[in-house]
Amino acid sequence: MKMTTIMTVAALAMMALCGTARGDDGKMTGEVTLTGVITDSKNQSAKFNEYRDIRDGVYGSGSVRYDSPKQYFSLDAQDVGYGTQRYDLELGRWDVFKFRLNYDEIPHNFTYDARTFYEGAGTGNLSYRGAAPNTNPNGWGTFDYAEKRKNLGGMLKFDYLNPFYLDVSFDQQRKFGTYPLGIAGTSPGGIAVELPVNIDYTTNDFRVETGYVKKPFFLSAGYSFSQFRNGSGEQDFRNPATANTAAATDILYLPPDNNYYKLDFKGGVALPLQSKFNADLSLARADSSTRLATSYVTDTTALASNIGIRGLTGISVSSPYFNGKVDTDNYHLALTSNPLSFLNTKLSYKYYNTTNRSDVIRTVDGTTIQTNDLFDYRKNIYGAETGWALPAHLRFTAAYTFTKTERNRDDLPKNRDNLFDVGLKWSGLSFMTAKIGYERLDRAAEFAVPGVTTTSLEYWVRRFDAAPQVRNTYKTDVEFFPLDNLSFNLGYRHRNTRYTDTILGLTDSKSEIFNADIDWLVHKRVRLSGYFDFEQRVLNQFQRQTTVNNDPATTPTSTSFNWTSSATENTFGYGISADIAIIPDKLTLKLSHNNVKSDGTVDYTYLLGLVPLPTGRNQDNIDLYARDTYRLNNYMAKLTYQVNKVLSVSATYAYEEYVYNDSQYDGYIYYISVTQGGYLTGAYMDPSYHNNIVFLSMNLKFK
Repeated sequence: MKMTTIMTVAALAMMALCGTARGDDGKMTGEVTLTGVITDSKNQSAKFNEYRDIRDGVYGSGSVRYDSPKQYFSLDAQDVGYGTQRYDLELGRWDVFKFRLNYDEIPHNFTYDARTFYEGAGTGNLSYRGAAPNTNPNGWGTFDYAEKRKNLGGMLKFDYLNPFYLDVSFDQQRKFGTYPLGIAGTSPGGIAVELPVNIDYTTNDFRVETGYVKKPFFLSAGYSFSQFRNGSGEQDFRNPATANTAAATDILYLPPDNNYYKLDFKGGVALPLQSKFNADLSLARADSSTRLATSYVTDTTALASNIGIRGLTGISVSSPYFNGKVDTDNYHLALTSNPLSFLNTKLSYKYYNTTNRSDVIRTVDGTTIQTNDLFDYRKNIYGAETGWALPAHLRFTAAYTFTKTERNRDDLPKNRDNLFDVGLKWSGLSFMTAKIGYERLDRAAEFAVPGVTTTSLEYWVRRFDAAPQVRNTYKTDVEFFPLDNLSFNLGYRHRNTRYTDTILGLTDSKSEIFNADIDWLVHKRVRLSGYFDFEQRVLNQFQRQTTVNNDPATTPTSTSFNWTSSATENTFGYGISADIAIIPDKLTLKLSHNNVKSDGTVDYTYLLGLVPLPTGRNQDNIDLYARDTYRLNNYMAKLTYQVNKVLSVSATYAYEEYVYNDSQYDGYIYYISVTQGGYLTGAYMDPSYHNNIVFLSMNLKFK
């Protein structure tokens, strides 16, 4: 919906409400803000405006609100005319109805000035001239990787039927733009090609809910419908995989249209002994349909092709379309109780089950016959919690959760999780509270791959998402507030995980988190605050590079050997700010500084025994010394002068710096001219920037 339509609806609604509000002893308030922006940028990186729109110009914002004993309305507009514009309209009559309409836009900029040999970047058809692409990136065209989201939503709630109510809401989200996606040139494998894909997605959501709220009962029933539509359909492109396939048109299938339906029931009833029983039940279905390909790109001549088209190999499928259908049952029951002043308990049960009713497609490719496996799973979760108030200002909490998971999966079809959580809180001093906690997860898994023996690599692999593990978490928090105008908090958490049955895969991980913050009203004119955060994550894995010897215990060769990696990521962050009333209620100054730094490395080790490393490699130069390493630094100073009760002006200076480094981007090249090489576009490359920004604002209030 265009903004002119939204504003017209808003104006008419306000006029109608104002007409009925005469003599209603109402009060109108509002404000208007104009902000001029001047930027001075070094390196126009998309990262700076990844989710915002800061550029030279004038921003306008404003709001108006009317309140009376019978009715109200409000309209709020922010960043009018910019890529982050937002509008909210709300009106209603107290205890009768409430209506809300909102619209906002969110940009998502990935990369400016990306390059491609394709013509038609940002459209549904990518092509190039000649028999083969231009391999000189200096002659490629440039474009921007960017998306735009437009969200429109509304809500209508009726309260006049008390104790019954009725809520109706809708939301539409449209996302469109150019997005980077990588594909393999041939099937299987082949060169890598990075495509500027055109996307145009629309999601429409609708929900209606009715209920009854009156002690001791709460009951509600709801219906939700979500519709996803892919306006761009599919991405057509010429595939440059080989000389034979240079003229072959390929298809990248984008997300298919789909629908989601959900019926839900929620209820609660108050019981004796200060107890309450709650139930949350729902049934849902997701369905979709998409056309299936009947050929794929290969290195074949027209004579060798079974369909007579150069570069394409034909296949047969049992149905030209795939119809997907997944049903989901979700039940959650809980009984909470506080029978004694020092005791509270909770018992809960959750059941989550998906049933995959999608088509099973039989695909014939020459002499190879394949069918798609349908994945579904179910979970049963049982929980118990208790809390005890103990002597000496102590409170003890404990919880136990048992989860049984069953899934249609060959390697790890079943999990059994036992999760224990205990905590102790002390509040023996009026100016301090302290908490400690411990959590332990024991996960068992059933490994069952039919026909797999020790000679298969699959026998040794345990994928970490469902692999057996033991995880221990220790946490502590301390809050100090020795003075009414001073408080600070300290927190620490340590977590370590061991994958107890894993030979090949992620073997263990560890994380440490420490945080602190302080707030201090030094003087009635000066408030200081600050924070500090530190986090370290370490992930260790043991893997195997192999051609024939799959057993990790076999003697290493130059083509079959083991290797390890240890990935470490350290993140530091701190910030300080000050609010200073230079002249109380007249002239104020705000100062702030924030700094975040992440330092990531990966230490690789080849376990080759007596076999020499490949020429030019050693145990040091194979490491990644910079993995997703960055520094974000900003400063801000804002001076505000209150001219009178209705007018204020302000001047703000901001400096923001972002420096990014990753070993995988060092020496970046767009065209890789080796066997099994590829064509890249520069997606996510060089996001660093340095920006100086000045804001000059005027705010006018009216009452």
